[in-house]
Amino acid sequence: MTHCTAWSAELPDLLEERFASAVAGKSGLVVVPVAQRPFPLWLRAGTGDADAATASFDPQMNGLKFVHEPRRVLEIGARAGYRSVALAHAYPGAEIIATEPNAAFQRVAVLNTVPYGNVTVLNLAIGTDNARHDFFGREGEAGYPALMRHEAGQITATPLAHLLNHRRWNDVDTIILTPDAASIGILDQPLPRRVRLLAVETGGATLPPETMAKLPMAEFLTMISGDYVLFYRRALQKVLPEPPRATPVYMPDGPLQRLTLENVSADPPGFFQVGREGFRLHPNPYGAPLARVTMTQRNLDFAELQVSMRVVREESASVRFKVEMLGETGTILASAMEVVPGGKARGVVLQLPEYRGPCSIAFSTQMAEHGASNHAAWAEFISATFV
Repeated sequence: MTHCTAWSAELPDLLEERFASAVAGKSGLVVVPVAQRPFPLWLRAGTGDADAATASFDPQMNGLKFVHEPRRVLEIGARAGYRSVALAHAYPGAEIIATEPNAAFQRVAVLNTVPYGNVTVLNLAIGTDNARHDFFGREGEAGYPALMRHEAGQITATPLAHLLNHRRWNDVDTIILTPDAASIGILDQPLPRRVRLLAVETGGATLPPETMAKLPMAEFLTMISGDYVLFYRRALQKVLPEPPRATPVYMPDGPLQRLTLENVSADPPGFFQVGREGFRLHPNPYGAPLARVTMTQRNLDFAELQVSMRVVREESASVRFKVEMLGETGTILASAMEVVPGGKARGVVLQLPEYRGPCSIAFSTQMAEHGASNHAAWAEFISATFV
């Protein structure tokens, strides 16, 4: 897409006229300098961006009013990022995550927000489940593409809980929601417990009675303010922040898991439980195929995989431990390898990518040195925990 710069001296001072004049007769992206901002704004000529940039330049004028100093702001439905820019400018100490399912909008939002440093714009549809969506037709006077739920859609919604867990953002204090077909369901679900303000952009309309009935009105003060319906939490309980949620990978007494053993001896048994969440995986000799156990996982709803390993007996030679996180097609999403001497313990942490769909975790052991005996090698994965 082409882009051009609208020179400041040639533009009116009034914002509404400035943005409209900058894109008039242009095509592609237009860079518009703004005296009230340290960085210019990017607008797409021939779209509703000029009106959107004007309307979002000062969100308080449109009714978005805070009674607290926001620290972590989740903006669902960022479009081209003009509201994100206003928030980043007004609250430079806040962290802002903005999501936008339309890839064209998201690219412009990245251009607009990247100079500020405290905004992350993600190309995601946020919802309550992994339903499929896509853009069909258009909506509103600005002609924005309309997101609709459809089983053949190419956009899979990311559950709000998944996003917050993966980003370790369960302490988000502000949610700004421009509802679409995916995110409107968020209002039917319990809100994160540390949210102090939920702002729903409705254009000044009230929310449907059935939606209002599902919100915990006893906890929130409600008001219609300009383009928003605002929900202020009446009192925030002074509790310690939630520690990261830890979930063992191997749970013998938990839900049924599918385990696949490869190159593991049956007699004597090369794989068996150790402790509550650990297991021993007897290593094969150096040069032989790795002893390997693979465990399935439905969704990768975590930020890290923390693994502790040890070789129990001091007289044992060193053992090579390997951990791999694999996607549904076998693609390696994350991996780590560690050589552990006899009588020692080690730990590794795998930073996990955002991934939706079935995946698996493969644990492997092998003697690390050529010719080393594996008879006394008691190699154990003491624990493997998602956080």
